[in-house]
Amino acid sequence: MKNSILVFLIFFSTNAFSQQVLSLEEVIKRTLEKNFDVLIQRNNVQMADNSNNVGAAGYLPTIAINADQNWTTTNTRQEFYSGQVNEKKGANNNSLVASARLNWTFFDGFAMFARDKRLQLQEDLATVNLTAQMEMSIYQASVLYYSLQYYKRMQVVYEEAIQLSKERYELILLRSKNGAASDLELLQAKLDLNTDSSNYLGHLNLISKMKVDLAMVMGEAGETSFDVDDNIPVIQALDKTTILENALAQNTSLLVQKSQIAIIDQQRKELQSRYYPQLSFYTQYAATISKSEVGVLSSNRSLGPGIGLTLSWTILDGLSNVTNVKNNKLQKENAEYAVEKQEQTIKTEVDKAWQDYTFSERMYRLENSSIVNTTEMFEIAQKSFENGSLTQFELREIQFSIIQAKNRQLTSEFNLRTAVLNVSLFTGDYKKLIP
Repeated sequence: MKNSILVFLIFFSTNAFSQQVLSLEEVIKRTLEKNFDVLIQRNNVQMADNSNNVGAAGYLPTIAINADQNWTTTNTRQEFYSGQVNEKKGANNNSLVASARLNWTFFDGFAMFARDKRLQLQEDLATVNLTAQMEMSIYQASVLYYSLQYYKRMQVVYEEAIQLSKERYELILLRSKNGAASDLELLQAKLDLNTDSSNYLGHLNLISKMKVDLAMVMGEAGETSFDVDDNIPVIQALDKTTILENALAQNTSLLVQKSQIAIIDQQRKELQSRYYPQLSFYTQYAATISKSEVGVLSSNRSLGPGIGLTLSWTILDGLSNVTNVKNNKLQKENAEYAVEKQEQTIKTEVDKAWQDYTFSERMYRLENSSIVNTTEMFEIAQKSFENGSLTQFELREIQFSIIQAKNRQLTSEFNLRTAVLNVSLFTGDYKKLIP
């Protein structure tokens, strides 16, 4: 029975992990190419780029073609001063008015210049949002990748524990047959082997779930036929002053807030342009053809070009524009407050993340001051048990202690890596998240 359990575990482990091995760089590459949140932000950047053109800014003229064909039937009575009376029932009147007109507003109170800058700022804002999403996606992929590496290394410890429990069970089984071990000792060894096997299966289940989460971040949900490599990058040292300076200069959340201020400034200039008159130039070619069964003229036709200037100046609009300008000023104040608040938040969060980093670094040094060689310690414990210098309960206690020590060691390394990622996330440079 025990052999069948071990065969099943080995088969499960082999099938679960003899798969395509992905490096962290490859995972990040796939994430940036296929992550849906990143793709959405890329499309937003493209839309902002499409909207940022001279036509949308208002520099270009408009050209329109209009045509109106009218048919009317009326009952008409006309009396002239001469005494003549024209009266007709069901008189038909036909008219066609068509024109092609070019209209160019060459002065709109400088609104076109403000609009042009606003469109560029909105495109820049979309780019910042894309960078922020790339940072977060890389961060999520990296944390999950390091988590899988951590669980894989712990898997080895669990496998060693199972092997030790199996050998202990077989030894006690042999002693039991020879009358040197009690049934209680055999049952306890069997129970410990089952416990280790159950823990191992639960651990493999966690790895499978972690791979599902990572596949989702990579935009490949359901495609979990991959494994992570065993290459453990060196943990980089950080400098708090540099981190804080970079965060205050290029943190993406802060850049978004500052971009909002710049956009509001340009919106104010657009509003203020309404205080000025608008000057437009137009040229057109028009055609008018009409026929009437009553009236002074039985038919009329006019064809020809025309040019002109149009001046439009709204002197009073019910003070709506004045109100909009005042509200724009308040919006800018709120945006400036938001920037100050974001700066304070960044300082606070960087300080907290730095505290976690320094604590994780101390714990990492502590746990690695005496690195646990699980294979060697398991072998020593096994030999001591076989020689009779350890009881099976003492062996079990040592076995449990080894697992805990190795888990603390690997956990401290994982916590330090995530702490580095947490601090680096504030810098506003997603490339720093890539080892």
